[in-house]
Amino acid sequence: MTDPDRAPETDDDQPQEPTPEQIEARARRADRATRGALAAILALEAVVVLLVPRAIALTSGLGTTRTVILIALAVVLVAVAGLLRRPWGIAVGSAMQVLFTATGVMITTMFVVGVIFAAIWLRLLMLRHEIVGSPGGLRLLAG
Repeated sequence: MTDPDRAPETDDDQPQEPTPEQIEARARRADRATRGALAAILALEAVVVLLVPRAIALTSGLGTTRTVILIALAVVLVAVAGLLRRPWGIAVGSAMQVLFTATGVMITTMFVVGVIFAAIWLRLLMLRHEIVGSPGGLRLLAG
């Protein structure tokens, strides 16, 4: 059985260049894989946001307003993770990184965690740019 993604070999066992269809198929799979990784980052951020109230409640407490904001942020993060398959999903996810980091205004620890997640997000976008050939520069944030 031949692999449809593998370029056919000639009689003298020299591999040929992949066809445009094979390149397109690989790019589609890489795009799906990187979008899945980005969705996983957003879901992990939602879990972290939900764990923060419990950790802070042991020390000083959050208050009702901060707790509601963090729970709403977690719900939105999960919703955006589900929307990453849309063409504009990466741009919305990038905006969520800003919102997540902005929670550092309320809770200083969240700023540090937000910067770490934003760095992972940017690294995945750069990897996506290398593999899929998506736009670079500021357009990298939009996918």
